[in-house]
Amino acid sequence: MRAALECVAAGGWDSTSLHALRQRAGVSNGSLFHHFPTRQDLTAAVVAVALRQHQQVLLAELVDDAQHAVMGVVRRHLRWVNDNQAIAQLLLSTPPNVLRESVSAHALEENREFFRAVAAWLREHDWPGNPELPVLLALWIGPAQEYSRQRLASTDRTPSLAAAEDLADGAWAALSPLLNRSLNSATRKGRTEGE
Repeated sequence: MRAALECVAAGGWDSTSLHALRQRAGVSNGSLFHHFPTRQDLTAAVVAVALRQHQQVLLAELVDDAQHAVMGVVRRHLRWVNDNQAIAQLLLSTPPNVLRESVSAHALEENREFFRAVAAWLREHDWPGNPELPVLLALWIGPAQEYSRQRLASTDRTPSLAAAEDLADGAWAALSPLLNRSLNSATRKGRTEGE
C-alpha cells in the first residue's frame, strides 16, 4: 500500500502500472496478485487507506473550541489535498456511489465510524440534528471540496492561503448559528441588553 500511494503521488493513479507498482514495492507478481487479484481490488485498497488517512487528520481537528475546530477542519482538508494531490484527485473525482461500491465492507464501516464521530462532536456542541448531517457537512466542507476540485483541475494546483482562510470563515459563518446554541443565545442576549 505504501508503494501504491507513492506511485499515485508521483504520477497519478491512471498512469500507475501494476508493473511499476510491483517494482517499487519489491514484490513478485505472485505476491502482488495474491493480495490484489485485480486492479480494481488494488484501487479499492488505495482508496480505503487514503480515506482513512484523510479522516484521521480531520478528526484530529475536532477540539473543544467549536470555532477553532470548524475552521481547522477546512484548513486541514485543504492542506491534505495540497500535500496529496494525486490521491485527492482520485477521491474527489470519483462519485460517492462508485467509491462506496469499490471499497471493502471494513472500509465502509470505518467510514461510517468517522461520520458517527463527527456527528457525536457536533451533538456535544449543541447541534440540534437539523439540518441533517449530510446538509451540515455540505455547508461545512462542501465549498472547500469544490475549491479543491477546481484547483486540481487547473494548471496552478497550489491552493491560496487567502482562499483557505475565506473558506474557513465561510464554514464558521454557516455552522456557528447551529453550534453552541446556548452560548450563541447568551451572546445575542448580552448584545441586545448592551444596545
